[in-house]
Amino acid sequence: MIALLSSQTLDAKPLIISVAPSYPIPVSLNTPEDVKPSIKQLKSDKDALPVKKKIDYEKVPDKNEIWQDVFSYISKETGLKLKFEPVNSQLEFELNLAKSYYDLAVVGPLQFDAFRESPGYQAQVKRKAQPIRSIIFVKKNGNIKSFSELRNTIIAFPNPLNFESSVAPRESLNRLKFAIIPQFLASESAVYKEVISEQYIAGSGTHENFLAQPIEIRNSLKIIWDSPGFSPHAFVAHPRVDFFSLIKLKRAFVDMIKNEDAKKLLPYIFVDNGFEVARDSDWDEIRLIDLNELNGSNKDTQSD
Repeated sequence: MIALLSSQTLDAKPLIISVAPSYPIPVSLNTPEDVKPSIKQLKSDKDALPVKKKIDYEKVPDKNEIWQDVFSYISKETGLKLKFEPVNSQLEFELNLAKSYYDLAVVGPLQFDAFRESPGYQAQVKRKAQPIRSIIFVKKNGNIKSFSELRNTIIAFPNPLNFESSVAPRESLNRLKFAIIPQFLASESAVYKEVISEQYIAGSGTHENFLAQPIEIRNSLKIIWDSPGFSPHAFVAHPRVDFFSLIKLKRAFVDMIKNEDAKKLLPYIFVDNGFEVARDSDWDEIRLIDLNELNGSNKDTQSD
């Protein structure tokens, strides 16, 4: 872990910071090919035993560990005292936003839209040139060969308010006038399992949660469609955070990609090109989504 805080910050009141529980969990940076031991026959002796290539398996940090490292780095660079308070419940996270508990937070697009007017959270940075893209996948050896075959079929989604894996793909399909019948399951992992077991012909997710699935699940599925891009998660600040602190925070996030140690953290939080300064208007597209209409004719949510 990166050491926190210079001595000059010890007397300052910490800024409370949190991350939406829906943010994807870190995954291995190795591709499946990277972690497969390769067995090669020695050319000089055909009868020799095969040699197994030594693989250095990566220790993948959990989500709280990696975000603590990110915020520790930001704290060190800015001289600001940051207190990371993770929560597991999406409801608790949103209640804390509603009552202005967090000074800073990483929020999903729908959450930013909900809390930008009241209590007035303001966008500071977002990942650069890397929008959210949803996917639709089918069983690799199944009958579906092209996306057009899914028109008017039942497709599995996680809950109706999951922006990345449910709202964004359904809104995109609506804009394309591509009719489907959505069926909601209890979780993203349930969607993958039900498509594998052929309970549903197709399911929706994101590239991030696809990579988080066990390799046997990834190898049994194929991505058949990518959605258009939507603005990603926003790093936001409450209006009570002072102007000069915000300047420091934005500069530290944008400069992460220039620092070798900080740059190593970025892939684990799914940031490919670093961060860029954001404006509230970057998420105006979310206001064009009518959730009542989008969810109005959908079937009831199912449990596992």
